[in-house]
Amino acid sequence: MRPPISVIELTDGIETVSVIGLEKNTGKTVVLNRLLREFRKEGVSVGLTSTGLEGEKIDQIFLNKKPEINVSKGTYFATSEKDFHNRRFSATVLDLRDYRSPLGRTVFARAETAGEVIISGPSILDYLCETVKTLKSYGCDKVLIDGSTSRLSPGAPRISDGLILATGAALSMNLEELVRKTRFAVKLISLPGAERELRNRLLPLEIGVWIDDNGVFERLSSSSLTASYSSTDTVGKTIYINGSLTSSVLLRLAEPGTRVVIRDFSCIFVDEQTLVKYERSGGRLEVVYPANLIAVTVNPYSPTGFSVKSRELVEALEKFISVPVIDVLEETAN
Repeated sequence: MRPPISVIELTDGIETVSVIGLEKNTGKTVVLNRLLREFRKEGVSVGLTSTGLEGEKIDQIFLNKKPEINVSKGTYFATSEKDFHNRRFSATVLDLRDYRSPLGRTVFARAETAGEVIISGPSILDYLCETVKTLKSYGCDKVLIDGSTSRLSPGAPRISDGLILATGAALSMNLEELVRKTRFAVKLISLPGAERELRNRLLPLEIGVWIDDNGVFERLSSSSLTASYSSTDTVGKTIYINGSLTSSVLLRLAEPGTRVVIRDFSCIFVDEQTLVKYERSGGRLEVVYPANLIAVTVNPYSPTGFSVKSRELVEALEKFISVPVIDVLEETAN
């Protein structure tokens, strides 16, 4: 195993951190509470929000008790009206935004005493961006985002400066499959960025599919990618997809020398088999905005009672993942 490193050390110099889970019960809340506790010790001002419903006491699938999000006096947070009213600690309302959801508008508040809270922030990314900006405007040194289960978009570069990926036994009861699924997620998150010259040419382009034709990007019609390969002549070309990339589209672009560029990893909805086939054909996949994955955390326990050996899981992941791999449960116990 690599030399131990604390998850808190990895956030140095990073203002906005998203914690994303590949599955429910992979330890996102444990990671958040660890960060909140350490920031409190260091006197760091923290803002907290989420995408969707987080911090519930009982897991809605397995019905087991979940760790709650613990805030201390002075913590800023953004949550829904419903969950703000259900809190059991003193807090001052700072703002109310019409970022509507089934749970109501978004309340911005500051905790006046310590307590446990359910964070159900805005699910729309534009609203999440505004929420982060608002929390920073209150003087927060750090903003933490609790990402919804299996949703990677809160880790997109437009949202956060760094992200922590939580995985664990809840993802799979088979160690090999667990490692494979985690490795694939890390690969997508860590896709290389296009060179600056190309990136500057792509930024002004509107939503759609664009192909480089002798140095000039031309927009393709929506029917072009459903036609035969020869109709788009993608061999050796650079194609920019300003939108979502699906498996079916990537398969049609699986030609030697083809380079597909996406805005960022959160726009990619491709399965592992498709990506392997695309790369074996000689294709390259890049992003305009590369993400900053700072750590992978593991929870060796599943809510079904299944568990894996922590050391074995960490070592298996370290073979394929360059960023630190940390068992935060073990770290918290020490």
